[in-house]
Amino acid sequence: MRSLPKDWTIVVVEPIHKSGIHILQKHCKVIQLPSDSTEKDLVKVAHKADAFITRGFVRISKKVLAKAVKLRVIGVHGVGTDHIDMDYAQRRGVQIIRTPEALTDTVAEFAVGLILSLLRKILTADAAVRGGDWQRKFTDLVGTDLKGKTVGIIGLGRIGSAVAKRLKAFDVNLIHYKRGRDFELEGRLGVKYVKRNQLLRESDLISIHVPLTAETYHMISHKEFNLMKNGVYIVNTSRGAVIDEKALRDGLVSGKVAGAALDVFESEPLHHDSPLARLESVILTPHLAASSEEALKRLATIVAEEVIKALRSS
Repeated sequence: MRSLPKDWTIVVVEPIHKSGIHILQKHCKVIQLPSDSTEKDLVKVAHKADAFITRGFVRISKKVLAKAVKLRVIGVHGVGTDHIDMDYAQRRGVQIIRTPEALTDTVAEFAVGLILSLLRKILTADAAVRGGDWQRKFTDLVGTDLKGKTVGIIGLGRIGSAVAKRLKAFDVNLIHYKRGRDFELEGRLGVKYVKRNQLLRESDLISIHVPLTAETYHMISHKEFNLMKNGVYIVNTSRGAVIDEKALRDGLVSGKVAGAALDVFESEPLHHDSPLARLESVILTPHLAASSEEALKRLATIVAEEVIKALRSS
């Protein structure tokens, strides 16, 4: 692979696996921002960048892009671009590269893990044992089987399909909703298409796999919770703002929602004093679904190679 000019600079906005850094350093200058960096920190170095590599935790706003006068490429370590001012970036002619294939299986495994942990109250049980409350096994630690449940998948894309494939092994009734139909995929996975409101009414558990757009913002709010079964479970590994967190909290407190597992939040990092953090019926993880050793290495390697390729051809 032909090297890039040594005066070209790639700013790695959040830490990535060392395999990706090694690839980048062979071809150009690399500026790695610390893990606690903010948009303000990015603004300070944006003028040096021919490319950004971003994991989505620091906003790449119009203010950042305006300072990045040399910027030609943004490599997304993952799928989501809702942290980027896409309209302004596109007007600037900045190329956006995503790496969705690298994390599909990893996120799907994590989502299934959350589902099992939620239904069987595994985290609560662990805390009970550590706290000396062994006898709770006879009372509030009694969980719920996954087998036989109706699982509604909102968004039968790459990750939603991978989740559906894994859930078939548990003998569940799978239904899904998405804007566009894929009849071949539905048949292959054994997933029945239903309209959104029907999915909300019939599902015992709902797993969400959609991008954050103007259309999906708060697509699950008070109206939607009111349509759901009493005792429904919610799992979200997509984007936090897809769910109205206040409406979710109300549903959890009232018992309408039996439990929720959330890897993503409207505002990240989630504040430790969030009302959700005070509810034992909620599993909270720090946007971790794609963070396996294997996936992080794949993501870093692919995004580094693709950004270099894009710079070379631009």
